[in-house]
Amino acid sequence: MAVVRPRNLVVVPLVALGLLAAACGGSSGASAATSSSGRANWPKTLVLGEVGEDNATSLTQSFAPVAALIKKQLGVTIQSTAGTSYASMIEAQKAGKAQIIGYGPFSYVIALNQGLKIQDIGIVLAAPNTDGGYWSEAVVDPQHTPSITSIKDFAGKKVCFSDPSSTSGYLYPSYGLLTNGINPSTGVTAVFAGSDSTTALDTYQGSCQVGFTNTFSLPQVYSANHVPQTDLKIVWKGPEIPGNPMAISDSVPASLRNALEKLLVNEANSSYLTAHGYCKSVSACTALTGGWGYGPPSDANFSQITKICQITNSPSCKIS
Repeated sequence: MAVVRPRNLVVVPLVALGLLAAACGGSSGASAATSSSGRANWPKTLVLGEVGEDNATSLTQSFAPVAALIKKQLGVTIQSTAGTSYASMIEAQKAGKAQIIGYGPFSYVIALNQGLKIQDIGIVLAAPNTDGGYWSEAVVDPQHTPSITSIKDFAGKKVCFSDPSSTSGYLYPSYGLLTNGINPSTGVTAVFAGSDSTTALDTYQGSCQVGFTNTFSLPQVYSANHVPQTDLKIVWKGPEIPGNPMAISDSVPASLRNALEKLLVNEANSSYLTAHGYCKSVSACTALTGGWGYGPPSDANFSQITKICQITNSPSCKIS
């Protein structure tokens, strides 16, 4: 299997917050949620890192409404850094180069197992009144590979995974393959494409015969990349995955960590952001940020990640 190598991290300041928020529909109308007292030891800037964005600039743009809210309510500026692998994000948080990371459940468990002192401050929600759960999916191009109709047909095929530490792009697909008698290392020709969006795009473009993506990423592939839905067919769907956590380093003062959690869960959603002028509409806000909002950290149950690790015996589950 190909090895994903971390790239150098590039941090982009989220400057001109008013202009970025205006691109979503206007400036903030929300009042400050926390008084200035007790903020003396708070950092002025926090660095947010994620995998799956093209670069730090695109992450800055997608997080702009929430960053503007954080700046207005808490007085903290958010900077952005993007990485091509979860390994690079774990290392960035470990080295203190990024304080907040948007993890998948698997990479979050890996980070905890590596000894990172981090706190989950919110689970990404695709829609209100949900638990943040989502699903790994496998797609094919039905015009070019009509014979692939189920996961049992993946044996011997060129298969795009996203990242060895990805929940929906590797761990759950490995579970699906193994339970159908296919070794994810030797039973397919594995390619690591970098993200769950790229796997679908590579399948559409013919680089892979099968691509493992997820229910968050696939709709964005259709809309942002102008891929006709008829050109990608879902032929497998795995068991539900717990929500993606936003994890903040314990090096950040506890009062700020708790304030950020409260803000994310209660206000950093498309409905609130639209009502207070950060976005033009709920749908536009959700499309820009890649999710509706955040749920309480307690909503996610990561114990099943450990169980699937035991079943798959994935190399990424082993912590040296």
